[in-house]
Amino acid sequence: MKTIIFRTVALVVMIITISSKPILETDYDTILKRADQYRGGQVPGISWEVQVQNIEEGAIRNELNLKVEASTTDTQQFALITFLKPKKYGGQKLLLRGNNMWFIKKGLSRPVPISGRQRLSGSASNADVASANYYQDYDISEVKETEIDGQEYWLYELVAKNNLVSYSKIKYWINKEDYHGVKAEFYGKSKKLIKTAFFKYQNEMLYENEKDKYISEVKIVDNINTEDSTILNMTSPEFKSFSNSKFQKSVLMD
Repeated sequence: MKTIIFRTVALVVMIITISSKPILETDYDTILKRADQYRGGQVPGISWEVQVQNIEEGAIRNELNLKVEASTTDTQQFALITFLKPKKYGGQKLLLRGNNMWFIKKGLSRPVPISGRQRLSGSASNADVASANYYQDYDISEVKETEIDGQEYWLYELVAKNNLVSYSKIKYWINKEDYHGVKAEFYGKSKKLIKTAFFKYQNEMLYENEKDKYISEVKIVDNINTEDSTILNMTSPEFKSFSNSKFQKSVLMD
């Protein structure tokens, strides 16, 4: 009798197991790509103006005004940064193509190669303003689930795909509710924390018939001078199409 009962229970368990749908794993690649999109990456074309403010001892010490135009293809990101203010920097440009960057200025015979790691202003590097491409530049080494103040997040550990990428590792917190990346820690080759960025999303935009909140502010705090910060304020965002010549060095030098 016991043998019959055991076999019956085993058969029921087997039937339930076979008939149940498999549990699908979370698509972490797609989540990261979507988080990039909300920061201006992974879209065919986008532009906005960026006000860069350096805060020291609670006061604004200096400001830059920039125009950023960016485009992402299946394999690469492009960005053109044009300096608007102060007047002495007017017309200067930074061009990003993949992981390569150039400085362009009237009077130069050719574009000058520069590093995305180079400091643009305060704690912000050139790459902090130009690149929003974690999905293409980094491999996912680990994803954990965490909770902060009752809110659930995915915590990504990202490792650079090559030595041209500005940071060797990033820890990145993505909100499970809206797929917004809210915090990132950036690490150098020595595995030491360089700086931390905090993201806000108050720019409401319509993309592919869906209205969502997009990046509006980035606060960057240096790991050494933690009392000071650099604030990037994004305004006048617009999805748009760019011609093939938009990100060509030869055209920009004319």
